[in-house]
Amino acid sequence: MLFKYLSAKNEDIPPGSAAIFFGFSAIFWFVVGTGLGSFNAAKLAFPDFVTGTELFAFGHMRQVHVLAVIVGWISMAFAMTMMYMTPALGNTRMWSEKLGLWTALLWNVGLSSALISLWIGITSGREYSDFAWPFDLVILFGVITPLCVNVIMTIAHRRTQGIYITNWFFGACTFMVGIVLLVGNSPEYFHLTGLSEAYLTWWNAHNLLGLWITPVAAAIAYYTIPKLTGNPLYSHRIGHMHFWSIVVFYSTPASHHLMSSPLPEWLKSFASVEGVLILIPAVAFVANILLTMKGKWSMFVENMEVKFSITGVFLAIPLNMQGGFQQTRSINWFIHGTGWIVAHAHLALLGMSTFLEIAAVYFGLQQMLKRKLYSLALANFHYWFVLIGFCTYWISMTIAGLIQGAGKVYEVPYIDVVIAEHPYMIARWIGGTMVFTGNLVWLYNMWMTARVGTLVPDGRYAHELAYER
Repeated sequence: MLFKYLSAKNEDIPPGSAAIFFGFSAIFWFVVGTGLGSFNAAKLAFPDFVTGTELFAFGHMRQVHVLAVIVGWISMAFAMTMMYMTPALGNTRMWSEKLGLWTALLWNVGLSSALISLWIGITSGREYSDFAWPFDLVILFGVITPLCVNVIMTIAHRRTQGIYITNWFFGACTFMVGIVLLVGNSPEYFHLTGLSEAYLTWWNAHNLLGLWITPVAAAIAYYTIPKLTGNPLYSHRIGHMHFWSIVVFYSTPASHHLMSSPLPEWLKSFASVEGVLILIPAVAFVANILLTMKGKWSMFVENMEVKFSITGVFLAIPLNMQGGFQQTRSINWFIHGTGWIVAHAHLALLGMSTFLEIAAVYFGLQQMLKRKLYSLALANFHYWFVLIGFCTYWISMTIAGLIQGAGKVYEVPYIDVVIAEHPYMIARWIGGTMVFTGNLVWLYNMWMTARVGTLVPDGRYAHELAYER
């Protein structure tokens, strides 16, 4: 139905259309991404699982899983939240609902083409920027740039006096991620090799996490928690301290990812020190959100969106503690190249960031569709499967990483390390499959909400009615 608006005049398109398009696209890609993750985990747990076909080899499948989650689920969920939060916070309409719809369409077509090309082996071979350079340009100029223009122009045309902290993050992050993609993929454009290529590859990967995935997730929490609880944000000043300390400390050289490389020692030390200073915005964010919950902690049990949001905030604590200290030289030496790093990456993407995005998508889709959630029981099933599945995955991979690190220190034969970590590989597969199953249920629940969910009367919030029988 949304496709009929692609050729309509902007003023004739109902507000929220682009948000709905992005919302369902994000859930679809989350199902695809976690399904591929479950498949890949099965190949590590059971080495004889699906062998003999090159296309289904782990080396072909892994990066498809990673980029389906980052570019599909996480980034489209961000775009969805920007499509409804930015105008709501500015008391206005989206600057161009039509541009939003076309961005969503091009995003889905471009990502599908890029993932298929990656699957059949067309790749740059650079981690987290594996797409061939023509697809990098499509993402930069066909997806991120129009999203950035739409968000910034909506903020510029706001009818409110100030700019709320969420929109500070949205505007800055959509601009910065464009810069990161432009500079980070320059080795492909200019045929850079060797240390320059390695350095820019990890500069790109590091800043995708630090200037896009985690700060936009935090920005979402600054909107959802006050909106859902009815409490004002505890401190706008702390929110702005969070924003500016991210600007100062997170745009680091990222050389802590290459501690054993021949990069200048001062550059690696500088990155390590700034990495520890990341704890300043991290503590500011967690404290600000938890203090905003004052007097409303019962909603952590009763309200689905709050439950997901606060779980994401809690997961930010171990995420930032790990992130701050694991880049110091001694700890980095022990865990480098082990499953610990895989666990930490999933703590950021599948833990903190994903839980906050799920809450925002639940809330936003009900608001834009003006329909009550189809089934609260299915939503609870979704929450517990994703939470237990994620924790199983994260804990098992952390332990496996410590075993691998110890094996490296004590020079244990590699095959003995593989045998020792095998139970944790099975646990990893079970956890990942639980997350995938929960997401299938979520997709069904939201599809049924759109089709048969009870209409919400004017003046009421959909998430309020979800808890009325």
